[in-house]
Amino acid sequence: MNVIVCLDDRQGMMFYNRRQSQDRKLRERILKLCSGNVLWMNAYSYKLYAETANDFIYVDENFLSKAQKGEFCLVESVLLKPYEDKIEQLIVFWWNRHYPADFYFDLNLKDWKKESEEEFQGSSHDKITEEIYTKKGND
Repeated sequence: MNVIVCLDDRQGMMFYNRRQSQDRKLRERILKLCSGNVLWMNAYSYKLYAETANDFIYVDENFLSKAQKGEFCLVESVLLKPYEDKIEQLIVFWWNRHYPADFYFDLNLKDWKKESEEEFQGSSHDKITEEIYTKKGND
């Protein structure tokens, strides 16, 4: 599975059970990235995508267990360590800001190989950085 996460500079994901940001252009980019493939998420994340007419979005609280090879998972409020062996690719969107956080990304990016990096302007952020990682040793 291919995991999509949004992180602040300290690898924070949430604060008091709320996502740190909900950038419209980022959501459009994620949908385009996943177009033609299954995109899994939980009901919390789906609130941002509910008005998007896409038959490739699957919603389930156990989505990380159900996702298959090549499918995408948007992760905002779930720890990833128990699923690390299933992850083929990490797609990390960095907010390039320090936000308050109390829920953090739990994988070590040093265990992954950065394949690409691209910056773009969001609707709420002047600069969002997209980095794509693959598991080291899977070359």
